[in-house]
Amino acid sequence: MILEVDPSNPVPIYLQIVEQIRRLIALGALRPGDRLPTVRDLGVRCRVNRNTAARAILELEREGVLRTRVGQGTFVSEEAPRLDRMERNGILEASLDRLVIEAHSLGVPLEELGSKLTRRIDRFKRQRKAAARQAAVNPLRVGKGAR
Repeated sequence: MILEVDPSNPVPIYLQIVEQIRRLIALGALRPGDRLPTVRDLGVRCRVNRNTAARAILELEREGVLRTRVGQGTFVSEEAPRLDRMERNGILEASLDRLVIEAHSLGVPLEELGSKLTRRIDRFKRQRKAAARQAAVNPLRVGKGAR
């Protein structure tokens, strides 16, 4: 599992780690039951303070994305976080609102967002397929834990 943080990025480092772990799960590079590195090892890999790594893990546990089993480690949750349809739609709408505001503040014509989003969705699908092929070729991925 390779994570890269950018100290010059205005997004807090722990949130950069959170987003990258979410992305690895979404792509299928991390699957339910896969074990993550220890907080200490995650901090070393990302070259961040152990408390920063712990904060990222705690955030993902709070969201139900990860589960920690005492004495065994931290694993990708077997169950998707339970959100009802209204909660899920609210979160998505808030994200889309942030996207529209960010595009506008950057001077991107809002009419271009649809095609840009379509391209990103296509790219995501390709990356997900590539990750699935990689997992089929190399089933002993780093981070594979006991299920």
